[in-house]
Amino acid sequence: MRRPVAALTLLLTLGLGTAAAQDGRIVDVTSGPVFFTVTDDDLAAAAECPGCTYVDPDPGPAIVFDVLRQNPNRRYTIDALHGGWNPTGSPRLEARYEVADRTGATVFLITPWLPIGGAPTQVFTQDAVGREARVRVTVAYRLVLVGDEAAGEVAARMTHRIRENGRALSHDVRVALPSFLTLRLVGATASATGFTLAFDYGADPDAYLDAVSTGIPLGVTASDLARAEVSTNHPRGYSVTLEVEEVLAPSDGTLSGRLLLAGARADGRTFSSSGPTDGFVTLFEAADYTLHVTGEEPAGSYTFTVRLAAVRNP
Repeated sequence: MRRPVAALTLLLTLGLGTAAAQDGRIVDVTSGPVFFTVTDDDLAAAAECPGCTYVDPDPGPAIVFDVLRQNPNRRYTIDALHGGWNPTGSPRLEARYEVADRTGATVFLITPWLPIGGAPTQVFTQDAVGREARVRVTVAYRLVLVGDEAAGEVAARMTHRIRENGRALSHDVRVALPSFLTLRLVGATASATGFTLAFDYGADPDAYLDAVSTGIPLGVTASDLARAEVSTNHPRGYSVTLEVEEVLAPSDGTLSGRLLLAGARADGRTFSSSGPTDGFVTLFEAADYTLHVTGEEPAGSYTFTVRLAAVRNP
């Protein structure tokens, strides 16, 4: 009688061992790859609203996989993570998951947008789908931009895996980021590329005479500019050149050569960098402008238009 009992005990032990090894599987249905193409307009929008500008992937194969559970008594957890993504100067990758039955008729769970990084991000657990033996997971991706992402291509190996047994599947995510250069004239309303400065001392002749006698330039009396800013991710930086034009000036045109910016001639002035900026940086403010006068200027109000030409450095 002991032999049958021993054989039965051995059979149960083998059966339990097999169940433990098959507590969950993850099966690829469609696996991309996923491509993102970021445009200049995307980055310009992100510069105006950092962290609230989103880019969807290019049309392509969806990311779909099935999760199979062999043992209804064993709980599983699905994690997501990526490798090879440089977090410095790169857009943030987010994913949203829909978990349904294989036909899609019954949806068990739709997650919020989850930030995906190098550390595992929990997507869902078996508790979210009850005792379903097989569920189908559809993944949507998006990028979150701040507007100063570094130019070039970013690639990551995206992995979904069962935490309890390490079974996983992977696919590629690639992002193409353009080189951009953006000027921003804060407060200016005249145009997208220019602003106005005015020096009107008709009501304050003593200040004008003091400037003539002391050689201290006159300050701006009116302007539609708060500050001029520039932002670029170009690896060799930018150059911004100023062009000054007199639009209301009863003179021979030489007064524009005496318009100063931070104590130096404004016309032809160039600002530059040797690499990318960290977001928007200020080039100058309206208060940085002054006007050198000699006492020979005809009476009247002098208004200047200052235009900025920006280029990426070669």
